[in-house]
Amino acid sequence: MEPTIPGEFVKERPADDGIQKIADKVKVAVEEQSGRKFTEFKAIAFRSQVVAGVNYIIKVCVGHGKNDYIMLRVFENLDGEVTLTSYELDKKKDDPIEVSD
Repeated sequence: MEPTIPGEFVKERPADDGIQKIADKVKVAVEEQSGRKFTEFKAIAFRSQVVAGVNYIIKVCVGHGKNDYIMLRVFENLDGEVTLTSYELDKKKDDPIEVSD
């Protein structure tokens, strides 16, 4: 595993059960803000950044179509509380997880 530099996002990695749990915690917020209901909500890949907590950008599959992916930006504080920071709809499976501020 490559070393991480505090404050920088690590390279894209496959999502695991821990990342799925984080995505699940913000699913309702994404649905409420976007006005959409997702029957599928599977975390596929992610990038993370250690700050005073952890920022995550998570790619989530929300259906079976070409553009049925979303990107979630999530913050987990030092107490483990998770907050949806932003999201992008209509992403593709092959879209890279990009860092933008």
